[in-house]
Amino acid sequence: MDIIIRKLSPKLLNDYLYYFDNVAFTDHKEWSGCYCVEPHLCESVETELSEGTKSSCRDTAIKFINERKLQGYLAYFEDKVVGWCNTNDKLNYEKVKARKEFLTEDDSDKKIKSVMCFNISKNMRGKGIATKLLERICKDATSENYDIIEAYPYSGEPNEFYYFSGPPTIYKKQGFSIYKELENELIVRKYLKWFRRT
Repeated sequence: MDIIIRKLSPKLLNDYLYYFDNVAFTDHKEWSGCYCVEPHLCESVETELSEGTKSSCRDTAIKFINERKLQGYLAYFEDKVVGWCNTNDKLNYEKVKARKEFLTEDDSDKKIKSVMCFNISKNMRGKGIATKLLERICKDATSENYDIIEAYPYSGEPNEFYYFSGPPTIYKKQGFSIYKELENELIVRKYLKWFRRT
Protein backbone atom coordinates (compact mmCIF):
# COMPACT_ATOMS: atom_id res chain seq x y z
CA MET A 1 0.00 0.00 0.00
CA ASP A 2 1.46 3.33 -1.10
CA ILE A 3 1.10 5.61 1.92
CA ILE A 4 2.59 9.09 1.67
CA ILE A 5 3.52 10.90 4.89
CA ARG A 6 3.60 14.71 4.87
CA LYS A 7 4.60 17.06 7.66
CA LEU A 8 1.79 19.42 8.61
CA SER A 9 2.27 23.02 7.50
CA PRO A 10 -0.09 25.95 6.87
CA LYS A 11 -0.10 24.91 3.20
CA LEU A 12 -1.82 21.66 4.20
CA LEU A 13 -4.42 23.37 6.39
CA ASN A 14 -7.32 22.58 4.05
CA ASP A 15 -6.36 18.88 3.96
CA TYR A 16 -6.24 18.84 7.76
CA LEU A 17 -9.63 20.54 8.09
CA TYR A 18 -11.25 18.25 5.51
CA TYR A 19 -10.01 15.22 7.43
CA PHE A 20 -11.31 16.43 10.80
CA ASP A 21 -14.52 17.83 9.30
CA ASN A 22 -15.46 14.66 7.41
CA VAL A 23 -13.33 11.62 8.22
CA ALA A 24 -11.90 11.57 11.74
CA PHE A 25 -14.15 10.21 14.51
CA THR A 26 -16.94 9.15 12.16
CA ASP A 27 -17.44 6.18 14.49
CA HIS A 28 -16.93 8.13 17.71
CA LYS A 29 -18.98 11.30 17.37
CA GLU A 30 -18.40 12.38 20.97
CA TRP A 31 -14.81 13.25 20.10
CA SER A 32 -15.54 14.80 16.71
CA GLY A 33 -15.12 18.37 17.93
CA CYS A 34 -11.57 17.89 19.17
CA TYR A 35 -9.65 18.87 16.01
CA CYS A 36 -6.63 17.61 17.99
CA VAL A 37 -6.22 20.89 19.89
CA GLU A 38 -6.98 19.34 23.29
CA PRO A 39 -3.34 18.47 24.19
CA HIS A 40 -2.33 22.09 23.63
CA LEU A 41 -4.88 23.70 25.92
CA CYS A 42 -4.67 24.76 29.53
CA GLU A 43 -7.63 23.82 31.73
CA SER A 44 -9.35 27.22 31.55
CA VAL A 45 -9.28 27.33 27.75
CA GLU A 46 -10.38 23.70 27.51
CA THR A 47 -13.41 24.42 29.72
CA GLU A 48 -14.31 27.41 27.59
CA LEU A 49 -14.11 25.37 24.40
CA SER A 50 -16.08 22.47 25.84
CA GLU A 51 -18.92 24.86 26.59
CA GLY A 52 -18.87 26.25 23.05
CA THR A 53 -19.50 24.67 19.69
CA LYS A 54 -17.50 22.39 17.42
CA SER A 55 -16.47 25.47 15.42
CA SER A 56 -14.55 26.92 18.39
CA CYS A 57 -12.05 24.04 18.36
CA ARG A 58 -11.89 24.22 14.56
CA ASP A 59 -11.04 27.93 14.75
CA THR A 60 -8.41 27.20 17.39
CA ALA A 61 -6.88 24.51 15.16
CA ILE A 62 -6.63 26.97 12.27
CA LYS A 63 -4.91 29.51 14.53
CA PHE A 64 -2.50 26.95 15.99
CA ILE A 65 -1.57 25.51 12.60
CA ASN A 66 -0.88 28.94 11.14
CA GLU A 67 1.26 29.74 14.21
CA ARG A 68 2.93 26.30 13.86
CA LYS A 69 1.98 25.45 17.41
CA LEU A 70 -0.07 22.46 16.26
CA GLN A 71 2.39 20.19 14.49
CA GLY A 72 2.42 16.63 13.27
CA TYR A 73 2.08 14.44 10.19
CA LEU A 74 -0.69 13.59 7.76
CA ALA A 75 -0.88 10.20 6.04
CA TYR A 76 -2.23 10.11 2.48
CA PHE A 77 -3.55 7.28 0.37
CA GLU A 78 -4.56 8.01 -3.21
CA ASP A 79 -4.25 11.76 -2.50
CA LYS A 80 -6.68 11.64 0.43
CA VAL A 81 -5.80 12.05 4.11
CA VAL A 82 -6.34 8.77 5.94
CA GLY A 83 -4.42 9.37 9.16
CA TRP A 84 -2.84 11.90 11.46
CA CYS A 85 -0.35 12.08 14.34
CA ASN A 86 0.10 15.06 16.68
CA THR A 87 3.76 15.47 17.70
CA ASN A 88 5.84 18.43 18.83
CA ASP A 89 8.28 19.61 21.49
CA LYS A 90 7.25 18.13 24.83
CA LEU A 91 6.83 21.45 26.60
CA ASN A 92 4.65 22.79 23.79
CA TYR A 93 1.78 20.79 25.32
CA GLU A 94 -0.13 22.39 28.17
CA LYS A 95 -1.58 18.98 29.04
CA VAL A 96 1.91 17.61 29.67
CA LYS A 97 2.99 20.59 31.75
CA ALA A 98 -0.18 20.33 33.82
CA ARG A 99 0.55 16.71 34.84
CA LYS A 100 3.44 16.51 37.29
CA GLU A 101 3.90 12.79 36.69
CA PHE A 102 4.78 13.55 33.05
CA LEU A 103 7.52 16.04 33.96
CA THR A 104 11.12 14.90 34.51
CA GLU A 105 14.47 16.49 35.23
CA ASP A 106 15.40 15.83 31.57
CA ASP A 107 12.86 18.44 30.46
CA SER A 108 15.14 21.37 31.26
CA ASP A 109 18.30 20.22 29.47
CA LYS A 110 17.27 17.65 26.85
CA LYS A 111 15.47 18.21 23.57
CA ILE A 112 12.40 15.96 23.84
CA LYS A 113 9.73 15.32 21.21
CA SER A 114 6.35 14.06 22.45
CA VAL A 115 4.01 11.87 20.43
CA MET A 116 0.55 12.76 21.70
CA CYS A 117 -2.10 11.08 19.59
CA PHE A 118 -2.99 9.25 16.41
CA ASN A 119 -6.17 9.21 14.38
CA ILE A 120 -6.60 6.73 11.55
CA SER A 121 -9.73 6.71 9.39
CA LYS A 122 -12.10 3.87 10.22
CA ASN A 123 -11.70 1.97 6.94
CA MET A 124 -7.88 2.20 6.98
CA ARG A 125 -7.14 0.83 10.44
CA GLY A 126 -4.97 -2.26 10.75
CA LYS A 127 -2.96 -1.44 7.63
CA GLY A 128 0.19 -0.16 9.34
CA ILE A 129 -0.48 3.55 8.85
CA ALA A 130 0.25 4.50 12.47
CA THR A 131 3.51 2.57 12.21
CA LYS A 132 4.49 4.53 9.09
CA LEU A 133 3.69 7.79 10.86
CA LEU A 134 5.82 6.81 13.85
CA GLU A 135 8.69 5.72 11.62
CA ARG A 136 8.69 9.13 9.95
CA ILE A 137 8.55 10.89 13.33
CA CYS A 138 11.58 8.95 14.55
CA LYS A 139 13.50 9.63 11.35
CA ASP A 140 12.82 13.37 11.42
CA ALA A 141 13.43 13.70 15.16
CA THR A 142 16.91 12.24 14.64
CA SER A 143 17.73 14.72 11.87
CA GLU A 144 16.22 17.56 13.94
CA ASN A 145 18.71 16.84 16.74
CA TYR A 146 16.26 15.62 19.38
CA ASP A 147 17.69 13.70 22.33
CA ILE A 148 14.55 11.73 23.21
CA ILE A 149 11.16 10.82 21.75
CA GLU A 150 8.49 10.28 24.41
CA ALA A 151 4.92 8.97 24.25
CA TYR A 152 2.11 8.18 26.68
CA PRO A 153 0.23 5.04 25.58
CA TYR A 154 -2.78 3.70 27.43
CA SER A 155 -1.99 0.47 29.26
CA GLY A 156 -5.41 -0.55 30.58
CA GLU A 157 -7.88 -2.97 29.06
CA PRO A 158 -7.72 -2.89 25.23
CA ASN A 159 -10.06 -0.36 23.67
CA GLU A 160 -9.42 1.07 20.21
CA PHE A 161 -10.62 4.51 21.20
CA TYR A 162 -8.33 4.71 24.23
CA TYR A 163 -5.44 3.73 21.99
CA PHE A 164 -5.53 7.21 20.47
CA SER A 165 -2.00 7.68 21.83
CA GLY A 166 -0.92 4.46 20.10
CA PRO A 167 -0.86 0.96 21.62
CA PRO A 168 2.27 0.07 23.63
CA THR A 169 3.26 -2.53 21.01
CA ILE A 170 3.72 0.07 18.26
CA TYR A 171 6.37 1.79 20.35
CA LYS A 172 8.14 -1.41 21.36
CA LYS A 173 8.59 -2.29 17.67
CA GLN A 174 10.25 1.09 17.07
CA GLY A 175 12.78 0.67 19.89
CA PHE A 176 10.99 2.52 22.69
CA SER A 177 11.29 1.27 26.26
CA ILE A 178 9.18 1.90 29.35
CA TYR A 179 10.43 4.91 31.31
CA LYS A 180 7.65 5.09 33.90
CA GLU A 181 4.48 3.14 34.69
CA LEU A 182 1.41 5.10 35.76
CA GLU A 183 -2.15 4.01 36.46
CA ASN A 184 -3.50 2.88 33.05
CA GLU A 185 -0.72 4.76 31.23
CA LEU A 186 2.93 4.35 30.39
CA ILE A 187 5.63 6.85 29.60
CA VAL A 188 7.76 5.27 26.90
CA ARG A 189 10.97 6.68 25.46
CA LYS A 190 13.32 6.23 22.58
CA TYR A 191 16.79 7.64 23.20
CA LEU A 192 18.30 9.12 20.07
CA LYS A 193 21.60 10.08 21.70
CA TRP A 194 23.73 8.46 24.31
CA PHE A 195 23.90 10.17 27.68
CA ARG A 196 23.81 9.08 31.29
CA ARG A 197 20.20 8.28 32.17
CA THR A 198 19.02 8.93 35.72
